[in-house]
Amino acid sequence: MPTFSLEKASLENGDALVVVHGELDLFTAPDLREQLRAQIDRRPARLVVDLADCSFVDASGCHALLTASRRLAGHGGRIAIVNTHPAIARVFAVMGLDELFPVVPTRADAAAALRRRAP
Repeated sequence: MPTFSLEKASLENGDALVVVHGELDLFTAPDLREQLRAQIDRRPARLVVDLADCSFVDASGCHALLTASRRLAGHGGRIAIVNTHPAIARVFAVMGLDELFPVVPTRADAAAALRRRAP
């Protein structure tokens, strides 16, 4: 069974950060959903989800990200996704998620995208 883990942190600019390791699928999306909810409940203005070490994302993982984005927007915040995998980028493009929030290759790019499009 693939490994999956999450870590929470903050970036130097104060943005909340959740890092996903492993596969984000039907079995692991509930864990991500809970971690994102916990971060959003702390009312950050900006949240970065780093998927650079995530090898797979399915529809349930996308749903967790979309739900978090909507929840954060309800508090006046924004979310950005760090992704370096072409297969995951294709899933986001097919589902239209890349039009709803920035999907960028680095944490620095995510922070910059969130600053440019501040809530």
